[in-house]
Amino acid sequence: MSPEENIGNDDESFLIGEFSPDGKWCVTFEDNGETGYLYIQHVNEKGETGDIFDHLWIYNRIMPPISACKEVYILWNDDSTKAGLIVDQECWGIFDLKSRRKLNAPRNGNEIIDIPFEKWENNLLNTDGEAMKNM
Repeated sequence: MSPEENIGNDDESFLIGEFSPDGKWCVTFEDNGETGYLYIQHVNEKGETGDIFDHLWIYNRIMPPISACKEVYILWNDDSTKAGLIVDQECWGIFDLKSRRKLNAPRNGNEIIDIPFEKWENNLLNTDGEAMKNM
């Protein structure tokens, strides 16, 4: 999803979401103008999202703002076990349901350092990120 498909009423908010291929999960990214968070929710049989299952802090206010980025979207793997936040071809956060881990990209000051593609290809290790809540 591109920033042009941004859901929100004011210039500082940004919200996108994507359902997993199996339809059982929804991951949403929200920037309220102060912080950016990734959320994961269960989806019921009617296709409705439930309470937030877990969340992942991505950043505090960034410059330029997320709305200035060319591409911002949620990527799911084919078996619905992993979702990532992709910003201008860089991975900024991962939920890995198989390993029950979550990982945000490291920082260098205000610069966000891309999560290596190898982390996406493989399951997150017990030393990567932190354990997902509620699992």
